Amino acid sequence: MRDFVLGIMQTFEDFDYSLPQMAVLLLLDEEGELSIKQAAQLLGRSISATSRLLDQLVVRGMISRREDERDRRAKRVAITEQGRAFIMTLEQRRADVQIALMEYLSVEEQAEVTRAMVLLAEAGKRRRTQYGPAETGAK
Repeated sequence: MRDFVLGIMQTFEDFDYSLPQMAVLLLLDEEGELSIKQAAQLLGRSISATSRLLDQLVVRGMISRREDERDRRAKRVAITEQGRAFIMTLEQRRADVQIALMEYLSVEEQAEVTRAMVLLAEAGKRRRTQYGPAETGAK
């Protein structure tokens, strides 16, 4: 984890994203466009706190905000290409750190870790099937 975080800070010299901001980006990357109310519910935060958080990401160009066509009072948010590229870079850095760590394992240990990762991915798919994409938060 330490190497991952330090690597991120080196990759993005001006990295100053909060954990809630990172959660929003990951959420929108996975779920797609959401209303502010849906985002607040999934984050477990108030609508006003979520709206302020989203405003910061809009200013940075990481997400876009628009009016809902069916309910003009409601606003919808989505990750932008810039935000998606940011997430992809984070995921690549995480993978790089994991691969580097795998080099310190024996061939048998590497096979065990690979099998465990496959099992986790399969469990994630089953959970998404059971709960749906917007309901897979910590339970």
